[in-house]
Amino acid sequence: MALTLNQLRLTIKEKDEHKRSLNYRKLAPKAKKAVDDVFGMMAKTPQKVLTMFPRILQQVAKKHRIQPKDIETYFAKETGLTI
Repeated sequence: MALTLNQLRLTIKEKDEHKRSLNYRKLAPKAKKAVDDVFGMMAKTPQKVLTMFPRILQQVAKKHRIQPKDIETYFAKETGLTI
C-alpha cells in the first residue's frame, strides 16, 4: 500500500518538532531555552531518559535560573499528564 506524501510527513519526527506546539510558543524566552536544553540533553542519552530526567530538569533550571516546576508544567501540558 502506498503512502501519500502527507501520511509520510506525519510519520517523520523532526529534531525540533517540539517548537511547533502551542504550549511551547506560550513560554517565556528563558523557559524556551531551558526546554531546548532538556531536549538536547535527553537526545545525548536516549537509553537513560527516565532515570536522568529529574536530574536534567534540576541542572537546566539552575543553569537558566528558572524554577524546575515551570519546566515540569510544560512537559505535563504536552503529555497531558498531571504532576
